[in-house]
Amino acid sequence: MVAWRNSWPALVVTQGKDVIGFVRGMTDGEVTTYIADLLVEREHRGKGLGHLMVDACHKLYPHTRLDLISTEGANAFYKAHGFHPVGEGLRKSYR
Repeated sequence: MVAWRNSWPALVVTQGKDVIGFVRGMTDGEVTTYIADLLVEREHRGKGLGHLMVDACHKLYPHTRLDLISTEGANAFYKAHGFHPVGEGLRKSYR
């Protein structure tokens, strides 16, 4: 949950002093807002926090499209929020 500290835009959901969710991304402010990470602590999932954070990203940059790379397990969440598949993504990890 510490990745949000080095990101912009970053939105954080807290409960007391605890970070229970965050979204971080990048934007050019004109065309694309890319959501790099959207995380909610397991015990707080299913309460609408993820949807609120995606909505907040879109409200910050309403004239941009939202792009992201999703895991197969998260696809249903994003599809329920109006996202649709576009092409294929590629990744190269350095170890």
